[in-house]
Amino acid sequence: MNNTVTKHLAKAAQANGICTPWLNELKSLDDKDALVDMYIRGIDFCLEHDYPSNDFIRENFKGVMEKHGVFLDDAIALQNQSKCIALGTTNGKVTATGYSVSEVWAKHDSALNIVAKDNAFVMVDVYDNAVVNVIASDWAKVCVNHHGGKVIRKATGDAVVKIREKSNK
Repeated sequence: MNNTVTKHLAKAAQANGICTPWLNELKSLDDKDALVDMYIRGIDFCLEHDYPSNDFIRENFKGVMEKHGVFLDDAIALQNQSKCIALGTTNGKVTATGYSVSEVWAKHDSALNIVAKDNAFVMVDVYDNAVVNVIASDWAKVCVNHHGGKVIRKATGDAVVKIREKSNK
């Protein structure tokens, strides 16, 4: 990978107010997998600032990011994946079973069906115009942070779907 991707990311992150330790770490990376890992670790900052842009992600990270659980304009069918970040018009199904733990972020115009069964635990963050349909059964627990978009929920058995309203900022 050439350094122009990292330089562009550092400049844009600085414009969005990234802290100095993270900026220094970002500047030290020259591997796309490491950049995607940093994106996931700093997901709150990235989603809040729409950073980097979907066009930049599409141009520079398609084919690399999916194995890390980051999807842009994709059709997905995931089971027991620890992390799923759905950007753009990503749509599909995320299933959690057994004793699995999953974190899901739905942003932009994504549309996801989230199915939690058995004793699974799922944390979901919903933004923008995303639509998330949560179906929980058995003893599954799902916690949804509702920043925007639409959340539909159905819980059966002893399952719990908790929705926490967050500021739209």
